[in-house]
Amino acid sequence: MTGRVRWGPWAGLLLCLCWAPMAVAVPRFPDLRSAGTVVGYWSTDLATMQVVALSVSVGYLFLLVFLGALAERLGTDVRVRAWSWTAVGAAWMFTTALNVAIGLVLAAGLVADVDPASAYALHVGGFVLAAPAAFAGVAFFVAVAVVAFSSDVLPRWSGWLALVGVVAIVGAVGGVGTLTGPWNSGNGVLGGIAAPLGLLVVWILAISVWWLREPDDRSRVLAAARS
Repeated sequence: MTGRVRWGPWAGLLLCLCWAPMAVAVPRFPDLRSAGTVVGYWSTDLATMQVVALSVSVGYLFLLVFLGALAERLGTDVRVRAWSWTAVGAAWMFTTALNVAIGLVLAAGLVADVDPASAYALHVGGFVLAAPAAFAGVAFFVAVAVVAFSSDVLPRWSGWLALVGVVAIVGAVGGVGTLTGPWNSGNGVLGGIAAPLGLLVVWILAISVWWLREPDDRSRVLAAARS
């Protein structure tokens, strides 16, 4: 992931670009209390969500490239090498849960006209399925925070941003216990996916921009450490 083209941070920027359309879709999600509300949502927003899902799925290609480069970078400091694998493994787990959730809720949209009851079950299942993965997201942010505060392979400010991510993401686990109110996974202020995904994208975007602006001599030092 080194050389004249810094594929890692470029992949991070492209990932953020592909996932940006979620900013359009996420605020429109209904809460999960009413089958009628959920089915009504899909009667108007299916096409939008299909476009967003396609963009997000393309973004997974760039996510994997970014995470590979991030693991390589973090692994250059032996003191935090274990944390690099924690960060990458946690990010894979968290975003895989997101991928499965997207598939389930899209299935809900596709069957909403012919089987509203199944559509409601799939929609609720997709969002609630993602809730237990909240602590995988917490593990990612904790790991990169530890690296940022213990090593110079990440800027110290990224550790503080990661701690904000911990606070934002931990509330999502509340979705396992309710379908209504601030803790619900559909659109809850505390339990919804807006804050966790938003902080993840913001962190990746900020690190990618910083990484691209890193002086070439610093990149050569890291490359020497790897070899």
